[in-house]
Amino acid sequence: MATKSKKVAVVKSEINETAEDVMALAAGTMEDGLTEISAGTQTLVAAREVRQVGRAAQTAGAVGVTHGVDQMIVADRLAALSEVVGAAGELDVAQGIDALATSEDIHVQSAVVAAASGAALARAMELAAIAGQLQVASDIVSAREMPVLAAFLQDKGNLLRVFAVDSVMRAGAAQALSQAMAVTGAQVSDFGANEVAEGLVRMAVAEAGAQRSDELAVEGALNAARGMEDLAVAEGARRVAHELEREGIKQVAAGTEAVGQAEAMGVVAETLHEAAQ
Repeated sequence: MATKSKKVAVVKSEINETAEDVMALAAGTMEDGLTEISAGTQTLVAAREVRQVGRAAQTAGAVGVTHGVDQMIVADRLAALSEVVGAAGELDVAQGIDALATSEDIHVQSAVVAAASGAALARAMELAAIAGQLQVASDIVSAREMPVLAAFLQDKGNLLRVFAVDSVMRAGAAQALSQAMAVTGAQVSDFGANEVAEGLVRMAVAEAGAQRSDELAVEGALNAARGMEDLAVAEGARRVAHELEREGIKQVAAGTEAVGQAEAMGVVAETLHEAAQ
């Protein structure tokens, strides 16, 4: 009877030791499981942060690419507009130069007409002088009782007087024409100078526009390139976040499984303890 009791005591002792071993294993498994769950949680948090970075990069990339493309479109349009303005400026300058040349021609012609007017006036005065001389000669011949010759001289004097008056009128008209041509030449000269000035301004604006177009094209290309880099970063972040999420879920699942196993071991250990009582 004593031997049987001794054997029972040994069995209970072995059961208690097994229960302790199972309890210790359950505690270690529980610790490992909680550690794995904690690591998995941290991995999932890191995945969320990476996704946030990816979303920010995605937004920045989309904005950069859109802005860059818009800048390059504006650069193309500005370049085309600059070409049109530059061509208009060159045309204005050419028209202005032609107007200045025409103005110079008008001034020359005005001077020629003025010179002709002066010559015509001088000739009219000569005719008037001759007409007066013939009138005096006619009076002298008439006094000497030569009526036919006197009448002839008087007729020729009157005719020369008419010619002189007509020449004076023509000289006055030519002088007025010369003055009008001078005024017209000055107006054409002003028009030409204004056209040249406007053309130069348009050409300067066109050059500035072309330069700004080049700058916008470069800025647009750089912004688009940076946007593409951001989009590449966003894609990389998405992949990394996906891998981290898979790893985190795997870690949490493994930790949860370990905790479940530890709890089951704890139940087994308690059962063994109860059986050893």
